[in-house]
Amino acid sequence: MRYLYGFNTLQTPRMTNQMRKSTIVLAQIRHAFLLVALVFFQLTATGQPLGEGEVASRSLFDLIGQKEMPELSIITDFDSLKANIRNKNYVQGELVVEHSKKEKTALKLKLRPRGKSRRMMCDFPPLKLKFDKESLSANGLQAYNDFKLVTHCKEDNPAMEAVLLREYLVYKLLKVMTPYSFNTRLVEITYRNTGTSFKKKKQLGIIIEDAESLAHRNKCQVLTNKVIELDSLHRNQEKITSVFQYMIGNADWSYLMGRNIELVEHESGKIVPIPYDFDYAGLVRAPYARANAALGQASVLDRVYLGGAKSYEELFPIFSYFKEKREELYKVINDFNAIGAEDAAMMKNYLQGFFDLIEDKDRVETEMLKLAK
Repeated sequence: MRYLYGFNTLQTPRMTNQMRKSTIVLAQIRHAFLLVALVFFQLTATGQPLGEGEVASRSLFDLIGQKEMPELSIITDFDSLKANIRNKNYVQGELVVEHSKKEKTALKLKLRPRGKSRRMMCDFPPLKLKFDKESLSANGLQAYNDFKLVTHCKEDNPAMEAVLLREYLVYKLLKVMTPYSFNTRLVEITYRNTGTSFKKKKQLGIIIEDAESLAHRNKCQVLTNKVIELDSLHRNQEKITSVFQYMIGNADWSYLMGRNIELVEHESGKIVPIPYDFDYAGLVRAPYARANAALGQASVLDRVYLGGAKSYEELFPIFSYFKEKREELYKVINDFNAIGAEDAAMMKNYLQGFFDLIEDKDRVETEMLKLAK
């Protein structure tokens, strides 16, 4: 005879009245449990505050939504923000997520200019957004509250909007190559000024997630000490990062100086570099970007390898990995309808130059690794 869960499948025992009553009670308990679970889900999904000890699963990006270019508003004194562009003083403000014409969520935050070159050369500098944690909690959101915002830089300049879109694509390309990369969201922002220089402006922007959130997703810890030794880096991730930076033609970064690189400690004890701010990359072609003559660049289109590898053999497995991802990278560009066909072709042609080079060992050693020798 065959048995299932301790019962003889050929001889089903007769159910007694007591067993029937027990079954009914159990069914009622399950029903009550499901109702409680449903109520909890609805409360957390609609932005209600969490109770003590509960952990939010929703992020700011979940609140913003998944649709392309969701609409947000930032309300603050932008006159004061611009007047203090050289320092790190915050101004108080509010971010409003517009779910529909009738449904909105407001979050308290403070803002300040960030960056170095863009802060000084842009009419509208990139911003650091530091959300009020109580405001996040009240809306059932995770406590990660330190976000970056890439702005349009120059007022009334269509060419700068194209730069922003190309930089957003770089973040999406990096996401193809590694989970150790920032989540980003392209958004349409209405800047509402409580000052007097303007009333409101609507522009595209890129929101970049909190570094602590990225570290949490990847079971890492954010490093506060940015001074590191090269041999402390996770070898595989260091190669992926440095080859990616070479592929996109970005020389505006440094492990040792902590320039445009976030560092997180992996559970292995090794340090993982996560790049951001790609406006100086040849793939982005920002009109204000300048070549670094000290690195041998005559143009920002010139690629410079700043990684730790010294030979073609060290990089061969990474090259193979990049070649496996080539069509997926091209698909990201092809599927992004916000840029025109000419921009898409330019970006794919620039990437193809990298893939042509890594097929040739001599070119890798003489062109790519010339600074490593």
